[in-house]
Parts: sequence; structure tokens; C-alpha cells
Amino acid sequence: MATGEPLFQDIVTGLAGAVGRGERSTMPRVIGGRYGLSSKEFTPAMAKAAFDELKAAKPRTNFTLGIDDDVSHLSLAIDESFQIEKDDVTRAVFYGLGADGTVGANKNSVKIIAEDAGRYAQDILFTTRTNRARKTISHLRFGPEPIHAPYLIAQAGFVAVHQFVALKRQEAAACRGSCATVLLNAPYTVAEVWIGCPYLYSRRLSTRSYACSSSTRPRSRARLGLGSRTNTVLQNMLFRHFRRAAA
Repeated sequence: MATGEPLFQDIVTGLAGAVGRGERSTMPRVIGGRYGLSSKEFTPAMAKAAFDELKAAKPRTNFTLGIDDDVSHLSLAIDESFQIEKDDVTRAVFYGLGADGTVGANKNSVKIIAEDAGRYAQDILFTTRTNRARKTISHLRFGPEPIHAPYLIAQAGFVAVHQFVALKRQEAAACRGSCATVLLNAPYTVAEVWIGCPYLYSRRLSTRSYACSSSTRPRSRARLGLGSRTNTVLQNMLFRHFRRAAA
């Protein structure tokens, strides 16, 4: 494997040159690693793992963050429960498909909460395209103070799956908190929704503190002329969740 990442090599070379010129008496300990492999998000928990490694008695010169490196075995252990956001920040993640109204509903929610409720809001949206459909994932934060969080939500208090197919692709299972409300827009009744859920996802829900809701309102959408758009119906459930959390 390489002796280190490009920035690591530049720093070591610069420090070695300073020692050689007599500008420094000793060579400090320098460690470096790689992150972002496979387009993995770099989170505060990963940054903490790097700092914890630096404090170790014998830190690794090279390490990997974000993936299970089964080749070099240099992956650092990450405490997924670690977060730096305050408890008064509301975190919500929404999974949808292109043109289903999820993105528009979230933008309206941010506007309403920021302007009418006097809260600070942040909306991070990204889309992924497959051969069949364009998937959308929205990360929303609301709080009483300015929000400075240029990273995705790792533990959400509210997870809305506007398209049930997202569960079958195991995307929504990655975003989970120790105590979260999960809203499923499912083509099943409340009694049948567990049968329709993929086994892995239903097992994760059953072993954690989740409050699940099943929304099956095709007649309501048809009566309102919404067609396949779910935004108006499901947006009301988001505000209902906020009212319960504030009560």
C-alpha cells in the first residue's frame, strides 16, 4: 500500500525539511488516514475516532474511516451514537421518488417553520438515479439557534418513508435514532404493514423504540386531485409529529 495520503506526505516532507534546516529540533508525530471511500459521508463521529486514535499510546500512522477495510485492516472503530448537535434541534429525514411531491413539501415545511414559527431551518437534499426511478432523500433540521451542520443526519428523530419501495432497497434502515418516529406510506393496513416490511427492517424496528404509523390514503389523494403525489397528505403528519413533540 502507499506510504500515506497526498496531504500526509506533503506535511511529513515539509516537517522533515524544517528539521533538516534546523528550524525544528524534533520531528513531531504525524498520523493520517483516508475517508470518503465509496462516497461515504464524513460525520463528527468519524472525526472523533481520528482524534481518539491520535491520543492513543501508539497511534496508527495510516487509518481508514467510513468503511470496513478488510484488506489492510486499518479501519478505526466509530461510535455511531456520538453526536455534537444539541438536544433542542429537531432532525428529520424523508425518502421519496422524483415527482412525488416530497421535495416540494419539504421546502414548504422549511419555509413555514422558519418564517411562521420563528425557528432556524436547514434542508439538505440529494438525489440518486437508478435505471427505474430517481430517488430523493431530504435531511431537515430545525432549532432555536442558527444551524451549522454541513453533514447528513445520522440519527433522526423523525423518519418519513414516502415511498414504500425505499424499504426494500434498505436505504431507510441506515438512518435511525435510539428513539424515533417512523412514518410509512404503505400500501397495507396497519395490521398488515409488518408482513409487507422487509425482514431486516422490521427486525430493526421491533428491537428499538419506534412509533410506526401507516398511511394508506389513495382515496384522499384522488378526492383532492393529487394523483400519485403524497406531499399534501404526508406533510400534515410531519406537523402533527412536531406538535406532539412540543407538547
